[in-house]
Amino acid sequence: MEETSNVNCTLYCYPFSLYSIMVRYLIHLAKTYSEPHDATSPELRIREQILDLDHDENIAEWYLLNVNRKGQVPAMTIEGAASPITDSLDISFWLCNLFPQLLPSQHEATIRRLLHDLHAIEGISITIRRREGPEEDLIDPCVDNVLARDDIGPEYRQALEAKKVFDDSHVPKASHHANVDRAEQQTATLLAEVARLYEQHGQNTWLLGADVGPTLLDAQIVPFISRIEDAGRARLVPEVLLQYAAARRASPEWNIVMGGKGTVGRKEYGPVRDMYDMSAEVPPTMLYIARRETVTGLGV
Repeated sequence: MEETSNVNCTLYCYPFSLYSIMVRYLIHLAKTYSEPHDATSPELRIREQILDLDHDENIAEWYLLNVNRKGQVPAMTIEGAASPITDSLDISFWLCNLFPQLLPSQHEATIRRLLHDLHAIEGISITIRRREGPEEDLIDPCVDNVLARDDIGPEYRQALEAKKVFDDSHVPKASHHANVDRAEQQTATLLAEVARLYEQHGQNTWLLGADVGPTLLDAQIVPFISRIEDAGRARLVPEVLLQYAAARRASPEWNIVMGGKGTVGRKEYGPVRDMYDMSAEVPPTMLYIARRETVTGLGV
């Protein structure tokens, strides 16, 4: 890549997807706290494209076949790259490669270990209410409805069938009380360790201290704690982290991402299509890549 060339990306996301929130929050932390760039630094342009999951845009043919076969968000396409990035943590590490201060080398092993534990927690299980058994009503019939049509091509049908297999085998299990209990225990254990880390570094603004500043760990833990609170499980969060997350939610970066709303969609928020202009191209969020000897990771 030429040093002065721009890097153009599209981030496909949904406003109330926990993992979309994590990536979007990281982007805005990078925008605010990244190292100053100079005139020769390449420009990173990220356009956020909201997918309306309430109207099944995540299983649209163009998205399943060209962006993410799993029909999940977030996903990111990078101009000139061989394929999209379809895992939220992979997107985050890609961004941190461009903004290394968000993954400081002296703390990288700890951050990676804690995020491994965080992403081992089933997001559905920690969000929904506890049920005594798996319930099929959690499965959205949208895939079946499309499969019932006779005007879809074989490749699209194959992608939909793969999506259905995943949903049918995964979603009901996530609602089972044993998996909810497991997710709650994992959450309590993880956040107890994060609280100790925060206390070790002085409980000053960021998890690893004011001298380090925001990191990928902050970008993931703040949305995670917020989702736990919104799901009625604040009891799992140490008090010191409840205060930490509340302070971060008062920041301009969080307000840009969530606009004063919680992390779980609610009827009073109205339809996503009313919250966003779905017909207009969202202006790109402008980020700048810090000048480095080499920039790696762009050829994903």
